[in-house]
Amino acid sequence: MIITKQITDFSLGMTNESREEDTRYSQLLKNFDAHTYKHKLVPFRSSESGDDAPTTSKKKNFCVALRTGTTYSLYALGVKSGVTNAEVLYKNLTTGAATDLDDNAWANTANNQSTNTFSWFELFVFYKKTGLIYGGRGTSATAGSAIWAYDPTGAATFAESALTVAFTSLAQGLVHSKDDILYIPYDNKIAKNDNGSWTAVALTLPSHLKITSISEYGNYLAIACSPLSGVGESIVYLWNRDETTTILSQSIPWGEGNLTVLEEIEGYLIGISYVGTSSLNFEQKVVFKYYAGSKPVTFKEIVNETTFGSTDTPLAKQKVNNYLYFSMKITLNGAIEHGVWKIGRTKSGTFSLAMDRTWNNDVAPLAADIVFNFILVGDFMFITYEDGGTHAVSKTDDTNLHAVTAVYETVILNEGDSSTTKKLHGITVLHEALPANGSVVVKYKKDEETSFTTILTNTTANSLRKSAINIESSGDALPAYKEITFRIESSAAVGGTTGDIGVIIGLKYKSEIVPDDLY
Repeated sequence: MIITKQITDFSLGMTNESREEDTRYSQLLKNFDAHTYKHKLVPFRSSESGDDAPTTSKKKNFCVALRTGTTYSLYALGVKSGVTNAEVLYKNLTTGAATDLDDNAWANTANNQSTNTFSWFELFVFYKKTGLIYGGRGTSATAGSAIWAYDPTGAATFAESALTVAFTSLAQGLVHSKDDILYIPYDNKIAKNDNGSWTAVALTLPSHLKITSISEYGNYLAIACSPLSGVGESIVYLWNRDETTTILSQSIPWGEGNLTVLEEIEGYLIGISYVGTSSLNFEQKVVFKYYAGSKPVTFKEIVNETTFGSTDTPLAKQKVNNYLYFSMKITLNGAIEHGVWKIGRTKSGTFSLAMDRTWNNDVAPLAADIVFNFILVGDFMFITYEDGGTHAVSKTDDTNLHAVTAVYETVILNEGDSSTTKKLHGITVLHEALPANGSVVVKYKKDEETSFTTILTNTTANSLRKSAINIESSGDALPAYKEITFRIESSAAVGGTTGDIGVIIGLKYKSEIVPDDLY
């Protein structure tokens, strides 16, 4: 029996169910825009250096703040060269001039360095009412913990102790749109700043929990908490922001695992939990849930093939255009996948997951590598990371360069029966008109194989497709298989040549089922 199939819908994103029969799912989507379109995958540009002094400045967080008049700038939190004192630098939100988004140089204002040598990088938030950026400093035998304040205009002295408060953990703050008040989570508490007036403890939650992430949820502040022990349930609290009451609006059991990221997307609370961060669990996985007023519902689980390390569950997140971006390192199908990931709603109403950007093009990540934070500003993605122990910052290339490989892997295709043998007769990759420097490669991996074999490579300018057929007499024999996965790679034909590259619109293949059963 001859079977012909065509895959032209990529809308459901990644799944860990490798034998999922719905081919709208994939095993891997990386460096493609996998959310804007339903019937095509558009590769992102490659990245380049985003810092001219990465190993000394060691930037670890970003925010956008008002610098002067009506001019906003991109700010980065790092350290003063040679020491660990906090230092804040900025870039202009323009292109074509010095220290802007299309170069790797950063500028500084006056009064941009802390005198305290213990820096926290989890908190870096701008509050328009006070015109200040807030961060945290740590503890030592001689200096207590505190919230500092930096004037992004550089006019005021760096305020080392805008709020003196003891803490052992700190998370990113936010300014709630309902009341225009800044909320900062630390340990099991919330501090608030109302136009410069601080309340050190506006809310206290149970002491066996620590706050990891906060988000708006309508008029509420949604507060994600994980157990200090690393064992047991995480909880999400909904707080109406009334500090005069000790009774919260709602307490939502979020299930097993450390809930590290919480954000509202299109009316849903999205939570990302890591299960198996202790030796008590044999299986490590990332669990994605949504909440819409009843109870949290799991919409995806991704199993990690190795053990989560201490830096593999970062709190970094950003909401842009109703998409949730977050950083994650995980091992899938024997390979470490590390970078900035993305969750968004599909047109069918489900949530899809894809790996949006790698932190340094095609550099293979190692188990010890770290992504500290990221920010998407317009179409520029800045990522701060550590590669082999060396600190670096990457940013989206302002020129149309594609020195990065965009990857799509199908689910395992077995035509509904893994016991039967199939013979691949032909395969065709479909794409938009290929530029002169574009390259589209199709590979396969079958049955017990652990690596991919190239079937075809297309670099023909203006072509819309390329096929490979089974011609055994010429040595171009396509494989027989019981299960098979196809992989499409889109990149520049000559290592990052300027110009657009292959936009993938489909994959078609023909197989014959070989009747070789014993019965």
